[in-house]
Order: sequence, then structure tokens, then C-alpha cells
Amino acid sequence: MHLGRKYRLSELLVWTRVEIVWLLAWSVAVTLLLVLTRWHFLALPATVLAVVGTAVAVVLAFKNQQCFARVNEALTVWGQITAASLMWASKLVSMIGPSDAALKPLVHRHLAWLTALRFLLRARKVWENTFEPGNARYLARLPTPESQSTLDKELAAYLTADELAQVTGHRGEKETLLLQWQYRAVGDLYRQGRIDSSVYFLLTSALDELVRLQGQAKRIKNYPYPRNYYSITLVLVKAFVILMPLGLFPFFWDAGTPGGIARWTAWLNVPASVFVGWAFLTLEKVGENSSNPFEGGSNDVPISTIARRIEIELKTMLGEKTDLVPLEPKDNVVF
Repeated sequence: MHLGRKYRLSELLVWTRVEIVWLLAWSVAVTLLLVLTRWHFLALPATVLAVVGTAVAVVLAFKNQQCFARVNEALTVWGQITAASLMWASKLVSMIGPSDAALKPLVHRHLAWLTALRFLLRARKVWENTFEPGNARYLARLPTPESQSTLDKELAAYLTADELAQVTGHRGEKETLLLQWQYRAVGDLYRQGRIDSSVYFLLTSALDELVRLQGQAKRIKNYPYPRNYYSITLVLVKAFVILMPLGLFPFFWDAGTPGGIARWTAWLNVPASVFVGWAFLTLEKVGENSSNPFEGGSNDVPISTIARRIEIELKTMLGEKTDLVPLEPKDNVVF
């Protein structure tokens, strides 16, 4: 997540440099063709450009609104995970007791669950944008913590050797297995008479909330913004950008005709077409790069930072000494 005041224009231009080069080449080619051949019949009427532009703007606004909603929902889910984690640990400390031997494994297993969940959410999907060349270059410079480590190595800090072997060898969902162990551990405490039914209910209710939040996060991760809306938006934007030089050319040609400089004013079509096309392509790209809020981009939910803060708080509750510090932004970005 970008925590700076704003993106600099230079950053946006570098991020969209491929699109700018493509727009510039196409605008120059169209303008050169129309100036040299005088085939002005290829130019589009202004009404056609206006109708297409209106349709593109509506579809683009709808898509970007939905993509923002996905980011906002993902951030809300992880805010609730933070609250649920603190409530889970607080209930354990107050109801089981800070000196009980069962407390530390329950809290550490929760940290293992957080770790398994964030590694799952960072896994790449074919529809995500981390494969896009500009994003790949960016992530190579600012890698996510998950890309610099492995799940097994991270889990080893929270689980026993036997538990770690069971998790790594589990063919199903590792994060779900860890929650199942939590239910089982709370059930064992109840059957042993170490907690009463009311405490058992409160603890299992807290686990129910974690299961619900896990399901919400996985739904956002595993199901992309509908590909039909994405595809039609992309087709319309590209078609509009391709038609742009053909639609703007007559305005700049006619502007220079009275003074006999139409062949020169016609070249204003190039910067105008590039700017308008860049605006639409960038809006589409911003929306698409916001539609997958867990892939590790600069605008995604900082699940690594959130998980680190949760870990520091929970270890403090246990009275454990830790050298962990909150993750600091790098180039105004936290992951």
C-alpha cells in the first residue's frame, strides 16, 4: 500500500511508458498518412467519437468502482482479522490464565495460521497483474516479504517439529488445518474440565469468526473481477484509443486551413491523441491493478505489515521478548 501523499507524475509516466510509446507511434503514423495522402475520408465524424467515448467512460467508471470496492472489502477484512486476533488472544489470556501451559501453543498456532493465510493470499494467479512487465520490474525492486522466504521456514518459528511435518505434508488447505487444530485444542480443554461451557462457547465463537474472515479473504483472492466486464472494457478502451487520431485530425486540419498552415497544425493531432489516449488507458490500468488486492502491488492491502503488528501484540500479551519491529515503508510502500 502506498502511504505517500501522492504518486509523482514521473512515476506514472514510467509505469505507463509502454502505452505512451505505442500511442505516440500510432498517432504519428495516422497523422503522417492523412497529411501525405489527403485521404481525409478516413477521418471519423465527431459524433461517432463522442458516442464511443461516452460508452467507454461509463463502462470504465463502472469497472473502477467495482475494483475499488474489492480493495475496500479486502482492507476491511484484514482490519477485522486484526480485531479478531486481539480478541482471541485476550480471551485466552484472561480465561485460561497467563501461566497455563496450553496458552502459548494456542497463540503460536494462531500466528502460524496468519502466516499460512498471507502466503496463500500472495500466491500468484493467472489473472493477476504481477506478470505484467512494468509490475514485474517494480516488484523486483520492492519485493514482498513472502517472496523472500518460504512458508515452511516461517512456520518453523511457531510450530513444533511434529506439527510442522503434518502441516507441510497436508494436501489440503494448511490454514484450515491449523484452525481445526485450534478447535480441537479448545475442545480438549473443555473435556479435561480446565474450562467451563461458557468459556468454551466464547473461544469457539472467536474461532468461528476467524473461519468466516478467512473465507472472505479467500473469496476475494480466488475469484477475480468478472472477466467478461474486464474484457469488454479493455476492448472498448483500446478501440477508442485507436480511433482517437482519426477523430481529432479534422479539428486540427481545419484550424490551420484559413491561414494556409493546415499541414502544420495537423501535427497537433499527435500530442492531443497521445494525451487523451493515455488518460483512458491509465484509468483502465489503475482499475485493473486494484482489482486483486492481495497480489503484492503498491496499492494492495499490506497484509505482511498487518500480520507483523498482530504478532508483536500477541507476543507482548504472552510476555515474550521479541526483536520484531513493525515493517517500515520503502519508497512510501508497505506490503
